[in-house]
Amino acid sequence: MTSPAPHPTDLWKSAAWRSRVESWVSQVLATFNIEQTGPVSEPRIRFWSVQLTIPTDHGKLWFKENNPGQFQEASIIAALAEIAPDHVVAPLAIEPTKGWMITPDHGATLATLNSTDYALWSRVLTDFADLQQRTAAYGEKLKEAGLASLDPGIAGNFVSNQLLLHTGLPEEHPLHLDAGQADRIYASVPAIEEAAAQLSALGVPLSLEHNDLHPNNAFIPGSSTDPLRFFDFGDSYWAHPFSSLYVPLGAMMESWETGPDDARIRRVLTAYLERWSGYAPLPQLREALEPTLQLGRLNRYASWLRLLIHADDDAMLEYGPHALRYLQTVTDPAL
Repeated sequence: MTSPAPHPTDLWKSAAWRSRVESWVSQVLATFNIEQTGPVSEPRIRFWSVQLTIPTDHGKLWFKENNPGQFQEASIIAALAEIAPDHVVAPLAIEPTKGWMITPDHGATLATLNSTDYALWSRVLTDFADLQQRTAAYGEKLKEAGLASLDPGIAGNFVSNQLLLHTGLPEEHPLHLDAGQADRIYASVPAIEEAAAQLSALGVPLSLEHNDLHPNNAFIPGSSTDPLRFFDFGDSYWAHPFSSLYVPLGAMMESWETGPDDARIRRVLTAYLERWSGYAPLPQLREALEPTLQLGRLNRYASWLRLLIHADDDAMLEYGPHALRYLQTVTDPAL
């Protein structure tokens, strides 16, 4: 009888896995005539990914492997590097059959500035809007690379199907929903479908939805005119681009201890929407914020769920209820 595959964190802690990775790293460095100048170190291991750093005579390099639920990130970032090389951290090498990648270090991220100036958030969102508009015509290429689609048009059906999953789990499971909880979520399906129809009528094309957009996922640019380089696309989807505002909105409110009506937040959201004013007048774009933020909440749920499929018991207990809250509050007001 075949033994079950180890959970990712158990695998990543094994000497055999580390040996295979270091062997591949050595092959990659030799291909590029790069010399390793010190031992590989492990700055972070979580149930969703492991990252290693490699000191070299060309600067620090990063190795990353994702939880199988985000296995596709290496191939997605390679495709993005072909589409918009100045807007992303292009990998030095990927191993698509294992989801491995090695990327260069571009210095400090924007989060290290510890800035409370709303202009920093405006820069993050407007630069990302530029990347989204660059990628809008490359849906098939990105889907072939493994980018999953969450088209708003299927959101209502998606929620209905997920309820079958959650109600079918044992009562003691962290992802279980009882009949009453499921009924309350099911009652929100018409509102989800109405939100999807409103977004479709707007005419803004689907594009890259980062799904975890914040200043720690963008490097400080070399000059004020250079575009930001974004990374960490494991949570991403092909979806409505405005859904990428969901995480920034929450982060700004938490950081500034304020609500969505704060003038700084309004300025940031307006700066982003102005990048899309070629599709519709700004007032119409603003009207689309509420429905697209609700769908952004659904995207967060979906990304957590595909990770939790491969979680150990401790991770499931910790993060399972967190994932469910996104589903249970999907149509709660965001603004």
